[in-house]
Amino acid sequence: MAVRAVNKLVRDNIPSMIIENGEMPNYRIIQDDDEFLEALNKKLLEEVAEYMESKSLDELADILQVIDSIAEVIGGGQKELEYLMDEKAIERGRFKARFYLESIDDMKR
Repeated sequence: MAVRAVNKLVRDNIPSMIIENGEMPNYRIIQDDDEFLEALNKKLLEEVAEYMESKSLDELADILQVIDSIAEVIGGGQKELEYLMDEKAIERGRFKARFYLESIDDMKR
């Protein structure tokens, strides 16, 4: 019997899917918020790397799912996150104009 090490945060239905596949998942429930946040941060990096390779909307959805979970842990949730995004858009704008800042000349002389 071979055991494959995974050691990462997975979605809620993954253990059941592994069982349905005829395998036995070995997992634990993360109780500590700090440990959960650390696992989510690692998952975010994993999902971003997958998006960078695939450039797929599907991977962007995974990134948003992880971000939503992070927002809940740090005390904001989706509504607070959307509010902050809107506030930043009002203050600094969005990325629709596609400005790419190459340099700034010091005009104060």
